[in-house]
Amino acid sequence: MKILVLGAGVIGVTTAHALSRLGHEVLVIDQADGVASQASHANGAQLAYSYVDPFANFATLKKIPKYMLGFDEGIRLRFTNKFSYYAWGLEFIRHCTSKKAAANMQVMLELAHTSKQAMSKIYSEIPAVAIRVHGAGKIVLAGTPQELEKLNASVALKKSYGFDVEILDKDSCILQEPGLGSWQGEFCGGIYAPGDKVLDPLVFCQTIQAHSESKYGVGYYFGHTILKLKQKNNKITQVQTDKDIFNCDAAIVCLGEGANNIIKTIDKAYPVYPMRGYSLTLDTGKEVTKTSITDPISKIVFSNLGGKIRIAGFLDANIPETKIDERGRALLATAQKLWPSIANYDGEANFWTGLRPMTPSGIPIVKKSKINGLYYNIGHGSLGLTLAAGSAQRIAQLIEGVRKNTGSVIPEDKHEFAQ
Repeated sequence: MKILVLGAGVIGVTTAHALSRLGHEVLVIDQADGVASQASHANGAQLAYSYVDPFANFATLKKIPKYMLGFDEGIRLRFTNKFSYYAWGLEFIRHCTSKKAAANMQVMLELAHTSKQAMSKIYSEIPAVAIRVHGAGKIVLAGTPQELEKLNASVALKKSYGFDVEILDKDSCILQEPGLGSWQGEFCGGIYAPGDKVLDPLVFCQTIQAHSESKYGVGYYFGHTILKLKQKNNKITQVQTDKDIFNCDAAIVCLGEGANNIIKTIDKAYPVYPMRGYSLTLDTGKEVTKTSITDPISKIVFSNLGGKIRIAGFLDANIPETKIDERGRALLATAQKLWPSIANYDGEANFWTGLRPMTPSGIPIVKKSKINGLYYNIGHGSLGLTLAAGSAQRIAQLIEGVRKNTGSVIPEDKHEFAQ
């Protein structure tokens, strides 16, 4: 089949690789001049399979007024005149019940498990040294005994999905990651996942692109602004850009926050809203962390990329462009206050910001559309790198099921991760 993949971020390149590996003719189209130019470019660099906990939960619900009034440094949810924001917010609130959050957690863990297995297949084909993956492990800190108890409540569920996780007290956290001895924030312990990893998303996307081009003949078309999708007799037939028209047997929308602009040319819009995130990449400091650290209170992650420290975090909705640099400075100040010895804060700090496409439930939309040959792989939020390989495998299985005229490889309700 001739398949068009729309978008060359981490979701798009992994989807193209998975499909080309099955023998399809695959073309990737993106308006940028290279892979991973937007939300995938310099994110938190986390393969956090054990920590895909949905943001929509009862604890978050109670904090929404604080987020909207600017009383939390890590999350700013500003008012806007966009109806889609409030519609998204109402749907988000619906997912904040304990029952919904628990069900969403299970769906996310299933996809994370699939993604971890799918990434192992990629490692078998492309050496980990080429992708520069670090087997660092991950610690999610808990500031209080109550927070540690909340983390502990999810351990049994995560273990049931095959994830190696354990609760550590403060001394055990420092024993595992000695650099935490200089941590200036409050913490009493954390959840440790030795199987989670760190991976530079830009290097990963560039490596997958090069491999899929050379081995499988995947074509990449950059500098093409996608204008519309075209159908005939309820079957996707073409994708039109500002430079050309591409014929196809199937198309997969793997675009980020702007996915609905394209989807609406042929189908209904989906509940995906752009939430801004930030990162800083600095030289390492006096301490050299071997384990990635997440501080949920400050909404910050620290990852060692090998000679560089990636500090990522914060979540903003509807922030004005004039406030972006200010938020970058706030991230730097918060990181330096928490862990002053982990990075060279006086050196050059490469600042990045991007819009993360989030669904209200946190579950990405990975499904067939009502139009034959059209598929969606969107809405991964801050977990794009973690869930990319699994989402790509799901799409490939869906397409293979249709091609073999079996409807689907596994039952549809288990196969389609959607709202």
